Amino acid sequence: MNWGRNSAGTVIAVLFLLVLTTTFAYSQTETGQITGTVADPSGAVVPGVTVTITNVGKGFTRTTTTSSSGVYRITNLEPGAYEVTVAQPGFDAFKQRVQVTVGSRNTVDARLAVKGQGTTVEVVAEGGAQVNTTDQSISQVVNSTQITQLPTLTRDPYDLVQIAGNAAPDPTQFTTTGTPRGGGFNLNGQRAASNNILLDGGENRDEFTAAVGMPVPLDSVQEFRVLSNGFTAEYGRASGGVINVATKSGTNGFHGSAYEFNRISALAANSYQNNATGVTIPRFTRNQFGYSIGGPIIKDKLFFFNSIEWTRVRGNDTTQGVVPTPAFLATTSANTQAFFNSLGHLKPDVTLGPTFAAGGFPAAFQRVSYNTAADSGG
Repeated sequence: MNWGRNSAGTVIAVLFLLVLTTTFAYSQTETGQITGTVADPSGAVVPGVTVTITNVGKGFTRTTTTSSSGVYRITNLEPGAYEVTVAQPGFDAFKQRVQVTVGSRNTVDARLAVKGQGTTVEVVAEGGAQVNTTDQSISQVVNSTQITQLPTLTRDPYDLVQIAGNAAPDPTQFTTTGTPRGGGFNLNGQRAASNNILLDGGENRDEFTAAVGMPVPLDSVQEFRVLSNGFTAEYGRASGGVINVATKSGTNGFHGSAYEFNRISALAANSYQNNATGVTIPRFTRNQFGYSIGGPIIKDKLFFFNSIEWTRVRGNDTTQGVVPTPAFLATTSANTQAFFNSLGHLKPDVTLGPTFAAGGFPAAFQRVSYNTAADSGG
C-alpha cells in the first residue's frame, strides 16, 4: 500500500488527538462538577434558563442553559468555592455558594421566585456534612484546615489518610528502603499495595514498589479525597482504595507561607534499651524547611503557584550485639579459632560492654555497641 504524505499526516494527527483525549479524560479525576434542576414556584421545570458559575477566588465564569427538562450540568471544575447564579426574565435572581471538593459531584437545585415579590434566594455558605446522593461511592475529604492544623511527625500529607473512616495503618507494607506502599494504609480491607495514588489527576505511584511516586510538600496540598469503596468508572487500577490529591493554585490574592521545622536529639528522650544498657542518646538533627507562594499574573485570567521543600537529616544510631569472648574462643577447636582470627576482628570504634557468664564457667559472650549513620529520629 502506498501512503501519501497527506495520509501519513492525517494518521499522526488522529493518534495525537487520541492520546490527548485519553490524557484529558483521565486527568479529570481531580475536578468536580455542579448539577441541578431549575423550577418555578409551582415546582414545574424551567427550560432555557441561564446558569452562571463563578470561581470566587479567581473570578472565572462558566455559563450554560438548562435543558428541556430544566437540568443543567457544568463539569471539570477545579476544587474551590463557587457561586451559582440563575437568572431568568420574570423571576428574581437565585444565588448560592457551594464548595467544590476534589472529585466531587455537587447538586444545586434552584426554585425561582416570581419577580417583584421580594423573595430573592441567596445562600452565602453551606455548613455541615453533605450526603452523597449522586453515586454509590464511599469517600471522605481531608480539607485544607485539617492538613495545616493536624500534627504529623514528618509533615507528610499522606499520613492524614488515617483519619478517613475506612483506613487502617499497615506497618508491614514497606519497601526495602522503608517507604510505605500505597500510602501505608489498608483501604476497604485490602493490602496497602492495592491502593492507587493520584496527584492532580495523574498517576503518582511507583509501579515497581507500589509506593508514593513523588513526595508532595504539605503546604502545597489544598485537599485530598480518600475513596474506600464503590468508586466510579473514572478511577481504575485499584482493588483497595484511591487517594486523590489536589494541589493549591494561585488566586486573585497573594498567599503563601515560609516555614522551618527542627527536631534535635537534645530535646528527645533516650530509648528504654539504651537506658538499660548505659548507651547515651544517639545524635540526631532534622531540618525541614521551605516555602509556598501563589497569586495573580493577570487578574481573573492567569495565576501562578510555587512550593519547594528541603529536608536535611544528620544523625547516627547505636547498634548493639553480642560476640564470643577471647576466653570462650580459647576453649574451641583449632578450626574455630582460625576462623575468628582471620575474619572475626571487631571494628575500631566498637565499645565493649559487660560479659555474660554462668555457673563458674568462663564468660562466653560480651555485649558490644557501635554507631552507624542512620535516621534515628525517623
